[in-house]
Amino acid sequence: MSWLVRSNTTWVVEEVCYAFPPRVRSGGVFINQGPSPLENLLSASVTLLNVQVLLILCLCNALHFVFRNLGVIPFATQCLAGVILGPTLLGKWDYYKKVFFPHPSQNSLGALAMTGYSFFMFMIGVKTDVGMLIRSGRKTIIIGIASVLVPYIIGLAFQTGRLLAVQGLMEKMEIIGFTALQATTTFPVVSHLLIELKLTNSELGRLALSSSLVSGLLAACLELSAILATEKHGPMKVALTVLLGLFAALVLRPAMLWVIKQTPQGKKLHSSCVPIMVAVAFMYQIAFDALRQSQALGPFILGLAVPSGPPLGSAVIETLEVVTNSIMFPVFVATCAMRGDLYTMVTMGFSNRGYYARAVLASLFVKFLACLLLSLPWMPRADSAVLALIMCSKGIYELSVFAVQRDTQAINESLFSLCLGYIILNSAIIPIIVKYLYDPSRKYVGYQARNLFSLRPNTELRVLTCIHKPHHVGYMINLLDVICPTEENPIGVYALHLVELVGRATPMLISHQKQKAVSDNCSIEVILAFNQYERRTYGLTSVNTFTSISQPKFMHDDICTLALDKSTVLLLTPFHITWALDGSIESEDNTMRALNSRVLERAPCSVGIYFNRGNVRVHDGAAEPRSSDASSSFSSAYSVCVLYLGGRDDHEALCLATRMARDSGLELTIHHLVSKEDTNTTNRLSHERMIDEVVLKEALHKVSNLPNVKYIEQVVEDGPQTAMAVRAISSNHDLFVVGRRDGVDSPQTTGLAEWSEFPELGVIGDLLASKDVETKASVLVVQQQKQFK
Repeated sequence: MSWLVRSNTTWVVEEVCYAFPPRVRSGGVFINQGPSPLENLLSASVTLLNVQVLLILCLCNALHFVFRNLGVIPFATQCLAGVILGPTLLGKWDYYKKVFFPHPSQNSLGALAMTGYSFFMFMIGVKTDVGMLIRSGRKTIIIGIASVLVPYIIGLAFQTGRLLAVQGLMEKMEIIGFTALQATTTFPVVSHLLIELKLTNSELGRLALSSSLVSGLLAACLELSAILATEKHGPMKVALTVLLGLFAALVLRPAMLWVIKQTPQGKKLHSSCVPIMVAVAFMYQIAFDALRQSQALGPFILGLAVPSGPPLGSAVIETLEVVTNSIMFPVFVATCAMRGDLYTMVTMGFSNRGYYARAVLASLFVKFLACLLLSLPWMPRADSAVLALIMCSKGIYELSVFAVQRDTQAINESLFSLCLGYIILNSAIIPIIVKYLYDPSRKYVGYQARNLFSLRPNTELRVLTCIHKPHHVGYMINLLDVICPTEENPIGVYALHLVELVGRATPMLISHQKQKAVSDNCSIEVILAFNQYERRTYGLTSVNTFTSISQPKFMHDDICTLALDKSTVLLLTPFHITWALDGSIESEDNTMRALNSRVLERAPCSVGIYFNRGNVRVHDGAAEPRSSDASSSFSSAYSVCVLYLGGRDDHEALCLATRMARDSGLELTIHHLVSKEDTNTTNRLSHERMIDEVVLKEALHKVSNLPNVKYIEQVVEDGPQTAMAVRAISSNHDLFVVGRRDGVDSPQTTGLAEWSEFPELGVIGDLLASKDVETKASVLVVQQQKQFK
């Protein structure tokens, strides 16, 4: 049989002898049927494939062990392993090529590698929450489009002279395709990089994923346009490609959601579901191969249609992840890199080598600059640079495309080697720089305002409510009622039941909207209580319940991730101390206290810590849909007091209190504690004090026509006078709403911080939680969304 192989810089036909039927099993090392026992052993196809995979995996893992401390991701070391095993180094040894990687064995090794790549792309699609990406907003769309068009247009301008010099259409399309590939940011590459860097759940990671998805869609549109313009059967190929995508979204996805609905919560899927999904992925791979598209694109599109998370998405990932990521994917990367001979870059000639190098670097620089400048107005400089670097990353997609183009002789050996070298450098250097610039403690930083102060009028207030113990349910529902949902300003409640992980069970986050409830579920009481609350609010409140089963030290990850996913404005969590009805401390949970501290530090929205002393507002069962001038649905007036001293946290507390005041059955008192220094008209107010006064005036103007609101101003000199003022009114109200005011120094609180027992409550909240204050009032301590620079 004839075989096309490369000899130096030219392609020649080599005669290869096959044995029929093929030898699957070797005769062993003791039977002398070949030149040597080793060659005799490796003459069997299965044994040879096993040895090839073993060589690749051993070298990949050895290189990763060496370079991992430098921050190099596995993909780069897998490429480097391919270079070592390929013609750049070991491949120059004829005996090595003949025995370990003979040409006939490339069929079986290539088939295994391609299957691994298809499974990898399928898993990337399954792990992607397309709905979350679609909600990303205008800024993400702008970055995604600009990150493609700007380097693409400038790259074509850079290549104008070369485009005019070539005559054939295929040569022009090769230059345009090379430029487009350098300008594109592909979603699988960015997703794989973020998974390796553990940034997928961060706000920065979501922005990068969203932007890369937009970039990939735009690149797909450009590619389909090129197919329409240059191929004879282009319209038919494009139509069938779109049809396959629509079939996955409109037919297969609803079928998968139906299967999920039939699966009880916490139970595993039927054993046939995952094999069926794998079979459908193979069908999509065959279909896209028949259309002369990338074989792995079909499984990726199918993966996007699979509902992410448990039970189906997690089951697919659990089944395929180990074998794919540990064996098949490294084999694919290494075999692609084995095609390249880095020494052939020398044969390109100085002018060609310099030209392509300049084109690649120019595209990289322009792309980085475009992403950086577009993100700077609304992101810190360091995070903008990290986002730009991530958008400039190259990886598995580009490597696979260049490998296919090299195999089909669309590009020559020298250009492929140049691109391979660039991909290795890019994938090795960019993650190291990202790790250096990005602070992991900023994982949940939000770049959009997610607080009550910035919430637009007549919009839904999204609240994440954390439930640790059964008695927290009633208190939290009572607090949500006090917040007063109306037809104009409804509340979206995301109730998260936090369950401690025991034994060796796997941590999981369960959405109770995806699966049927079962009576033995650990969260059934929470689900029923919040469902009942949703029904009695007559559509003013929408409720979604979740259960997080995790170790306490990692629970804040689930809390902050869910708050980020659902774009919540306020996160409510209970205080770690429980009071009895007589005012004594009933229980204290230091694990919950540590969790609250981590949430305060990392939350991507405003946070409220709530503790109840048993003063629950009683519902009379006669609730009706409320309008903006809502009448009370409760049996007696409920007195709320907001203590206002100034500062961002007090602004947030004031905004929440004025929202409560729309319930006419609630009495709101705005108690303003003014420093004696500020009452002196000869003193010029600072910028912060001027803002405090403006915020207070606007809040008073909003409630000026409400008869259930009164304003009290009291002058205090220092912390002790403030403490006396708070103690004096502590028994006059049912609920106090105060700002945490962490790190804010003011004359009104001078000396109080030294006596603070609970720093997570701030000085005023700590004062109200003190044993020295005799009160049965509940307290809500509010911290506004943190500002990051």
